[in-house]
Amino acid sequence: MRRRGQMFSLDAMLSLVMVVMILGMVSTTSTALKGEITTMVGWYERSNVGDDILDILVKTPGDPEDWEADPSTLIHLGLENPSYPDTIDFKKVEALNNAYLDNDDALKGALINLSMGRDFSLGLFLTKIEISGDVTVIPPNTEGSVDVEAESQVSISQTNGFAFGRPVIAEWMNPERSDEEGTGNIDHVINITAGESFVFKLTSDNTNVRVIVHEPGSGQPSRYDIPSGVVVHIDVDTGYLLIGWTKLSDGTYKIWIPYKPGNPVWTTWSGTIWWGQQGGVSSSDLNIRYVYATEVTHADYNITLINGEFVNDADEIKASMDRSPWVTYSERRVPISKLVYSSQYTVAPSSLPEELYVGTIYNPIPEYMSLKVQFDNPGYIVMVAWLRGTNVSGYSVMAAYRGQSDPIMRAIINQTINGNTIVKYYSSQSPDYIIIPWKDFLTTIKPGENLDVYVWVYKMSNVDSLTVTDLSGLNTLMKPQTSLAVLRLRVWDEP
Repeated sequence: MRRRGQMFSLDAMLSLVMVVMILGMVSTTSTALKGEITTMVGWYERSNVGDDILDILVKTPGDPEDWEADPSTLIHLGLENPSYPDTIDFKKVEALNNAYLDNDDALKGALINLSMGRDFSLGLFLTKIEISGDVTVIPPNTEGSVDVEAESQVSISQTNGFAFGRPVIAEWMNPERSDEEGTGNIDHVINITAGESFVFKLTSDNTNVRVIVHEPGSGQPSRYDIPSGVVVHIDVDTGYLLIGWTKLSDGTYKIWIPYKPGNPVWTTWSGTIWWGQQGGVSSSDLNIRYVYATEVTHADYNITLINGEFVNDADEIKASMDRSPWVTYSERRVPISKLVYSSQYTVAPSSLPEELYVGTIYNPIPEYMSLKVQFDNPGYIVMVAWLRGTNVSGYSVMAAYRGQSDPIMRAIINQTINGNTIVKYYSSQSPDYIIIPWKDFLTTIKPGENLDVYVWVYKMSNVDSLTVTDLSGLNTLMKPQTSLAVLRLRVWDEP
């Protein structure tokens, strides 16, 4: 019942109070909800910013696509290799790091845009081949030599007279191959052609071994005694030399030089015969290790941007992250494509070990493909090749050297493939350079097989400058080698 002068009944007043309370509660809830939504959106943006940055880096090549050729032209950063999609390009990683170290303004602007002004630190961890330890080189000691002219009469035998029927006994010979069948008790014949060398080591019980040379127009032949146990090199410059050989049951070799049934014959070659201690290259202390990116503890490359500036100091980076109310972490594992090649390198001792060639060889290496090693000082250099392929696992060590008074440069390759070791010897008529077949230094593969290669200049002794030249375009047989890379990214926003 409403009394006189009363505007609202008690029920109406209670209803009004309830409406006001409900409106207040709705308003409070709406403000709180709005705050929660704002907080959630901010969290979502922060939690995804790292993944968004990594997506752009690994899934786009950047703008322009070939920005690595000139980082000052960079507009938008990307690391994808457009020629090999779904891989990042090692050349772009290198260019990114170099531009970062040079404090490049174009890179700085691209990174600010990429991170939307936030602070970040990017670590790139790459799969790598680690090489360490020492290689021992013992240059050969020449004890005697004789030049051979074409149309001379030459033999190497145990007694006076020519070689047919008078073989020498060798502990080993190189190369050990059969180019044609022999006759009688001679099982094989090897044909040493121009540019090749034939090397063998006399057994310690070989006595009275002589080189006999009868030059055209001369009276009596010249005789040169060769001590037992030495290594004999026959370097053929022109023409060809036939050598007969038979492997004995005790593992030694009977060798007939030259191989020619009957009486003395005129030579079909010219070159040099020299003998002495064999020298060698030992890699027993060399360690080569394949390290996956997931096993790398320290980043190969670090890129950090704080308040729009590049920062390298670890303490400053940590302090900045500590001042931020939030820090996000993102990681991406991606294939990286790597091809390292130049037709010519000049190497100094201060840069060792220097990586020269990296890639995957996808065709057999032809006979004619070769590399040239050149230096001026008496001394030696060592090159190392790591090899892994379809049916290949191993490494190859090459030492090239020249003596103080030796008029020619020589080389030894010590190669271990699938647990088997072979040694090869080479010589050059020049004191300044030597040419080595690529297939000998690396190895041979069959059609359809692949061979991953890493090649370094590893050691230089008394050599001030080395020039290594690919004479035949090895890169035409190479494609980028693919391995694992890990990108680890931290993003924060310092107040």
